Amino acid sequence: MSCVLPPVCVFCQHFLENNPDRECLAFEEIPNAIMDGKCDHIDPYPGDGGYRFQLIPAERETFVELNEVRREFELPEFRLPD
Repeated sequence: MSCVLPPVCVFCQHFLENNPDRECLAFEEIPNAIMDGKCDHIDPYPGDGGYRFQLIPAERETFVELNEVRREFELPEFRLPD
């Protein structure tokens, strides 16, 4: 059995869902460490141009639920910016 959890990116204001040239404002191609959930992109990441994760306010409840699932799988929770 496998489980695929969404990356933190889908909850970010800078994610460009339907742009064929860029995946987000920070990166043309989002680094694997972020897509794989190893990095929540709250802190600077090489090449991000100063953009950091910013939660889409309407997604807060789903973001909290995702963190609950991550805890159940003993994965680190995604942080929120201060």
